[in-house]
Amino acid sequence: MSAAARRRPARSPSRAILPALALLVLTACSPEAAEPEPVFAGASAASAPVAGASAAVPPALSYEGDAVSGLGLPWSIVVLDDGSLLVSERDTGEIRRINETTREVIGTIADATAAAGEGGLLGLAVANSADPAVLYAYYTSAMDNRVVRLPLSDGGLGAPEPILTGIPKADIHNGGRIAVGPDGHLYIGTGDAGVRPNAQDPGNLGGKILRITVDGDIPADNPIPGSPVYSLGHRNVQGLAWDSAGALWATEFGPEIDDELNLVQPGGNYGWPEVTGAPGDSRFLDAQVVWPSTASSSPSGMTILDDIAYIGGLRGQRLWQVPLEGGTAGEPVSHFDGSYGRLRDVAGAGDGSLLVATNESGGARILRIAVGLSG
Repeated sequence: MSAAARRRPARSPSRAILPALALLVLTACSPEAAEPEPVFAGASAASAPVAGASAAVPPALSYEGDAVSGLGLPWSIVVLDDGSLLVSERDTGEIRRINETTREVIGTIADATAAAGEGGLLGLAVANSADPAVLYAYYTSAMDNRVVRLPLSDGGLGAPEPILTGIPKADIHNGGRIAVGPDGHLYIGTGDAGVRPNAQDPGNLGGKILRITVDGDIPADNPIPGSPVYSLGHRNVQGLAWDSAGALWATEFGPEIDDELNLVQPGGNYGWPEVTGAPGDSRFLDAQVVWPSTASSSPSGMTILDDIAYIGGLRGQRLWQVPLEGGTAGEPVSHFDGSYGRLRDVAGAGDGSLLVATNESGGARILRIAVGLSG
């Protein structure tokens, strides 16, 4: 089932570069309210949708079967060039290597097993999917959220080496998505750890997208010299992916209202906790897509194939498909509404299909979704 989006007049994005701003407490809408449709900023009220939103035939999606079943609580999928998968298990701290013949635990991050709430072993990434010598992991320790690197070989994983520590942790809003960008640097999505002022404080690593080298150094061209902060004003970043032009997109949980898909600009301020969604406030950057009710989304992991974003919905229990054209998001369409439960992560399988991790305790699996032209 698909859901067409309302159109909102497109606004010119204004850019606030890393100020520490006063705070405004927001009142959340009741989760029992009727489910509004998502708003996208891709067209003015009087114009046709942007190119790519309806001019081309959108790819049809179909469930092909389970690629993996019987998982615990998978959080992140990494697809290697040989077709094997690396999967993080949030609550046990286990990292599994899965292919057609094996399904082995290649390492456990023991520190992550004591985490509570939304914490634990979260995002995984590799810098080289063809010959991955190092695996990167984001997890919640007893002290903080942190990023580590682990030597990866046929024999398994080596000892974790911390490369970024001090990200605030809590039972909620731990962020956790990591990805290596087209520039070869490591991008890290964090949450505000339930402390709203964190997101607007450039000296705090919470509520940010961070950017470091794969060795843990600060790139010389980061927006703040000597700081890993790449963008700020985020509530709880969950997905990171790049389009064909090299632009970074990020998904973000809202506070019962205004889940977001953002086009990320270096040094950009996305407004939390002063604003959510796309209010047209000149101090902040508007979201490209806003889901007014988290009941239809709670956008989590994301991948981009052929300039279409595929986003897993947790509370929404559906897969969202959003065309991207020239730095603008088009009309979102939902698929599989309620069919497979909570969807935590989405990855390209390498053959044009999608792998989607479900988040159902005691029965989680990874779905294989075929992508093809409809009609």
